[in-house]
Amino acid sequence: MTKIQDRNQCELCGGTVVVRKTTAERPYRYEMSGLNNVLLAGIEVRECTKCGTAVPIIPRLGELHRAIVKYLVFKKDPLTGKEIRFLRKNAGLASNRFAALLGIDPAHLSRIENGKKETLGAATDKLARAIAGAASDGDNVRDILMELAARIEARTATFRLRQNHWDLAA
Repeated sequence: MTKIQDRNQCELCGGTVVVRKTTAERPYRYEMSGLNNVLLAGIEVRECTKCGTAVPIIPRLGELHRAIVKYLVFKKDPLTGKEIRFLRKNAGLASNRFAALLGIDPAHLSRIENGKKETLGAATDKLARAIAGAASDGDNVRDILMELAARIEARTATFRLRQNHWDLAA
């Protein structure tokens, strides 16, 4: 027979787990976002008193990520590589497609996201914010951006003659 783990017992070390409510004075650092400057107040965190493991209970995660996107899109300073990666991933864009939309080489984007290059240029930074913000807002915009990225990557356009009129084939 399998022993059921006590809810107040740490799964890693067997120590005692306590639940605390985070505050502005003692927030939870949300490192799982990939960002090191996002702090959460008002959530519960299960913490082991023995090994220090902390497990946050984050309700409405999608709404939290949209709030982070909004903050990043409108922040004054240039985006960091980690912030660009968060925006790109949150928008559901592959790095090669995002790079195509920005008009930069995927390797250059990788160097920026990994902190090997400082930032995008000012115009590209603004474009990255606009693309990520729009793609995060809705599936229809994201689908349009994905199609645009595919066409940019392919560097070709197919036109079709229909009823004696030319149009761009989907």
